[in-house]
Amino acid sequence: MMVPWLIGEARYVSLEAEPMASATESYALPTVAHARQRSEPVLARVSPTVRKYLPKNMTTSSLLFCISVEESLTLLGLVVLERLHADHAWLRVHWSFSMTIIISLIVLLLPLYACTLLCFGHVNRRWSISRALASAVLFILWCWLFVRVPLPSTVTPATAGYTGSLIARTAMIGIWLIAILSGSISAGAMCDSYEMFLRKKRRWSESDVTATRDSFQRTCADLTSRRTAAAELQAELEASGPRSSWRFWGRSAKDRELAMLQTEIAGLAAMASALRSDLEYQERQERRVRQTRTVVGYAMLLGGYAFSMYCALRLVQCVLNLVFLGYNATSSRDWVAMSTAQVMNMLGFSMDVAVWSPRINFLLVGGLIVMRLHVILGTLSAMIQSVATGISTQLLVLFTSQILCIYGLAALVQMHSGVTTATSGSAPSALLATLPEFQRVFGRAFDAAFILSAIATGAYRWFVWHSDASMGAGW
Repeated sequence: MMVPWLIGEARYVSLEAEPMASATESYALPTVAHARQRSEPVLARVSPTVRKYLPKNMTTSSLLFCISVEESLTLLGLVVLERLHADHAWLRVHWSFSMTIIISLIVLLLPLYACTLLCFGHVNRRWSISRALASAVLFILWCWLFVRVPLPSTVTPATAGYTGSLIARTAMIGIWLIAILSGSISAGAMCDSYEMFLRKKRRWSESDVTATRDSFQRTCADLTSRRTAAAELQAELEASGPRSSWRFWGRSAKDRELAMLQTEIAGLAAMASALRSDLEYQERQERRVRQTRTVVGYAMLLGGYAFSMYCALRLVQCVLNLVFLGYNATSSRDWVAMSTAQVMNMLGFSMDVAVWSPRINFLLVGGLIVMRLHVILGTLSAMIQSVATGISTQLLVLFTSQILCIYGLAALVQMHSGVTTATSGSAPSALLATLPEFQRVFGRAFDAAFILSAIATGAYRWFVWHSDASMGAGW
């Protein structure tokens, strides 16, 4: 039911449409000679018919994105239907079909089309052997890197099989991705809360902001006057005629005055840029501090502090798992998720802590990723635009599809530990049992990547703090 809707909305996903054939070319009937010879390939004859049922300006990247969304939601929906006691045989068939499509998208289809876009620009571009070889080399490099992804110590190709190894490698990439994103946003949230705490201790008054604004305006006025004087002096020198050889070696008073004005202009421009940065920083911090005085702002501030506390507890938990607790248990030990489930149980909501703790953990980690994903996409967009002009939107759509498929598979792996260890008497999930367990198989990799990402983000923020003169004044 979601595929037609997603295909209908896919034109809003990719903003740069591929050049398509005109309506006259798409619907033109073949000539009699073509009909007799049947020289066109089957795909060329079927493509106009299929294209009639697709939205206009539909790109292949948008179609792959729709399929990725549909299949990821299908896998999650099948798990929900299993808990509702749907037909098990029917669920297994659809589970195998959707899992095959997800693995094919992650390993083959999405990387292959991305390599084609990078080398050809558009699929409709004229065929070139050199471009085809370049795209083939990129795809082979991706396959080699994918095969080099280390398998967990508890998974071997002999015991898991070829399909199990593919799923384990894909899940390992997803676990690393989730850990890096969640670790970076956790460290960023803790740094933001600490920075807000510093602002409340040392905040600029309105007189400080006004003084900085006046200094910036005076500097801009001086810069404008110096530039006007330099332009007038330059016009006088040009109107006086060409320079002679003796004038070139012996500079006149006007030449020295012009050089002095240019030096002053460079210094005033640097000063104006620094004052503008300081003014924007002070005004931004003052707005955020004033916002905390409102009810909504105060609630958001408390929520930020609570979220930072959760991130700190999560970081401590990862360290304890690596050093002391280990990964022999089949379920993860998320103190915050378990405490939340216990509180909900105390409030009257009948919840099995062993079942709902991993699900709450899954939602919290998903929130971390959503908060960080827009930063990743913005950085990736700038990188892609520098190497591939005109196809950046389609590559971003492909990257988002890849992230969505990998995250969906990794999320199912995280849910596996929660459903299979249920103590409420319900049967374990037969669908999730086909996936490797999270805590025992991927727990160490997740915690290590989480800690390294948090340390790297904290070190970067510390460097930014000490390199910023305005922030350094608040320490």
